[in-house]
Amino acid sequence: MNKVVGLIVFISLSILLVSCDISKSNNEAVEGTQKTAKPEEVSSKESVEKETKEELPYDPHDFKRSLTSTEKMMLDHNGSLSGDRYNKEKLHDQLDRLSGNLTEKQYYNELLNLLKEDYTKPIKKLVNYDVAINVDIKAPTESINDKKEETENLSYVIMLDSSGSMAGKVNGTPKIDIAKSSISEFASNLPKESKISLRVYGHEGTNQQKDKISSCNSVGELFNGTYEKRTFEDSMQEIQPSGWTPIAKALNSIKGDITKGNKAVVYIVSDGIETCDGDPVQTVKDLKQSGIDINVNIIGFDIEDNGQKLLKEISDEGDGEFKNITSQEDLDKYLRQQSEMLRYQWSNWKDTGVKESVQLSDDKRLEILDTENGIKDVANQEYEHLIEAQEYLENRLPKKSDKMSGLSTLINNRYGKITSYARETSEKIRNDISSNGSEKIKAYTDKGNQKVEENIK
Repeated sequence: MNKVVGLIVFISLSILLVSCDISKSNNEAVEGTQKTAKPEEVSSKESVEKETKEELPYDPHDFKRSLTSTEKMMLDHNGSLSGDRYNKEKLHDQLDRLSGNLTEKQYYNELLNLLKEDYTKPIKKLVNYDVAINVDIKAPTESINDKKEETENLSYVIMLDSSGSMAGKVNGTPKIDIAKSSISEFASNLPKESKISLRVYGHEGTNQQKDKISSCNSVGELFNGTYEKRTFEDSMQEIQPSGWTPIAKALNSIKGDITKGNKAVVYIVSDGIETCDGDPVQTVKDLKQSGIDINVNIIGFDIEDNGQKLLKEISDEGDGEFKNITSQEDLDKYLRQQSEMLRYQWSNWKDTGVKESVQLSDDKRLEILDTENGIKDVANQEYEHLIEAQEYLENRLPKKSDKMSGLSTLINNRYGKITSYARETSEKIRNDISSNGSEKIKAYTDKGNQKVEENIK
């Protein structure tokens, strides 16, 4: 009986002791887990802080758009032996220090730390490149940059001298009739929507002293509007040469009709100088000072030398030209040249705009192509150095041939990404340049042709 009781007590104690050992082991395991978990948490936190504090090898603000993964790869830190710092002996020395137990990815990163080349400058150019074709040629009657300044701000003012001397004849035809005919043809060849003011002076009284005051005050407007052949010619029908020559007063008459900031192109057809004591040169100065953009051209009929000098002073002050003619053929030719000048100017504007747009487009595309080739040249150099380093490691570590094969694949993939990036990005930019160039060329061609057509009757 006592033996049985003792046996029961022994068994109970053994079970109790085993339970205590198991509990102790579990507690130690939990404590061990807690002790190892804490350092891992700290390590992870430190890693995040380190990554946050680590400076990027480039400034994102230097680029006008977000960078692609390939661009970020190319902008990573440059190798210590890249570019002009490359030295094969130093490279081999660094490679000899590498452990033989690295992974292929670790070997790859070590090689880049030594040999990664600098792509910063070409990437900045490609990312930030301006593909616009900015060709702004000042048009004959407007500014490219100010669309509000159109041809409606331009007026043509034709002044016909009707003084008594215009009754004189050239090859049997009165000068006044020659002037009327030529003026009508000239007006018909101006731009279709041109505002034309036809004025006459010296058409009242006679060229006698007794009529000087009244004749010198005779300045009138015969026509105002866009050209219409019959109306325009009828307005001159009754005009006959009779009086004096008030050129200054005739010029001053436009002051109230041409507002500040607008332009007036004036043609004066006359056979003589000012005879009404006015000062045409000063009048032109006054008009310019009032804010009128004036251009004064004078066509003289067989005027003697001193008279030519005085009339030229007027046209010079008016930023125009003086032309002395001696026949109707001369007058017709000159006025035809003036009307054709606008067609020539618009045609020249178009041709210049197209030429400069083509040239700029070509220059930009070549610049981007040079950038592409520059990236490829650097990539080729980088690739050669990386492959040479990989082969050196392979000879040094013959038992790691499988890792070296993987390393070669990583190097080839990198080279393929960089050259593909250069080619594809360059192609896109060049296509954008071509598209913008075509639009600019079309804009100059369409507008130039339209303006030339408007100046053809």
